[in-house]
Amino acid sequence: MASLKAQEIANALAEDGFVIPEGLTAVALHQSFKRSGEAGLVILAMGDAYWTLMHGDAYVLCVDVRRGEAIYAELEAYALLDLKKAAGTTSRYVDFEFGNLSFVVYAVLLAGVFAVQARYGLIPIGRLDALAIVDHGEWWRAATALTLHADVVHLVSNLVAGLGFAFFVARFFGAPGGWLLILLSGLSGNLLNAWVYYPEPHLSIGASTGVFGALGLLTGIGVWVALAEPLQRRAMPRWLIPIFGGLTLLGLIGVGDGLVDVAAHISGFICGVIIGIIGAVFQPIFIDIQKNGRWVALLTVSVIAAVWWFAFSAA
Repeated sequence: MASLKAQEIANALAEDGFVIPEGLTAVALHQSFKRSGEAGLVILAMGDAYWTLMHGDAYVLCVDVRRGEAIYAELEAYALLDLKKAAGTTSRYVDFEFGNLSFVVYAVLLAGVFAVQARYGLIPIGRLDALAIVDHGEWWRAATALTLHADVVHLVSNLVAGLGFAFFVARFFGAPGGWLLILLSGLSGNLLNAWVYYPEPHLSIGASTGVFGALGLLTGIGVWVALAEPLQRRAMPRWLIPIFGGLTLLGLIGVGDGLVDVAAHISGFICGVIIGIIGAVFQPIFIDIQKNGRWVALLTVSVIAAVWWFAFSAA
């Protein structure tokens, strides 16, 4: 015996001229092959057989008429559970477009500075210098150093890694806000790096502090999103996952021999995590920032231009 709703399906099919084979009853009608297959798996899990019949572009699932009521009830329960899962996994965070143009600007900026840094002697006046920053207040070096690179390999590695991490940062904060936070993470990371080495002399260049700042931003986002889930707030492994992931990447690509400034990478990462958590808490603000994206992008570029103006003025 079929349920009333299953009987409604059968009646609707009959009105369209569809004949259900004797001994069977229709328990589901889907326009999607995927949804039809999922319903079929539910029926198989109950230990029952089913038949899929085509009616135009629709898939009609039929079962033994004696099992119709029980199977229909199970399919209804499954559909309700699926609906609740979908509602529970709906993100309350905005997913922004990443902004192609900003990536081009990043690449052109770093490549452009690299092309002229030797000719105009930019490295001595723009590199990170712990003593100059702390003793003489040349804070702008924390930002100018991000645009300088030792060689082509150094430049390309920071371009590739920076664009990769920035893509995901921009999806959460928007391109204008995301790049501003990356710059802030790199700048604050370099200041922290100078403080760590002081009073020992320490010189450093490269966008990698900002690159690992971007990794830190992603880690901070992950930590806050995990903590913000009401049902998972006290589940320590939940919020430790992004921490472990970020530290693993930091260890894999941020620590090495030779000229790698490990302290800069760690400093950028730490600052990025802190800024990422704060930014994730106030993510709705970035909706307004995105609306004024051109002005925010102009602000970011202006900051870079301003710090170089300070560098030339002090030289």
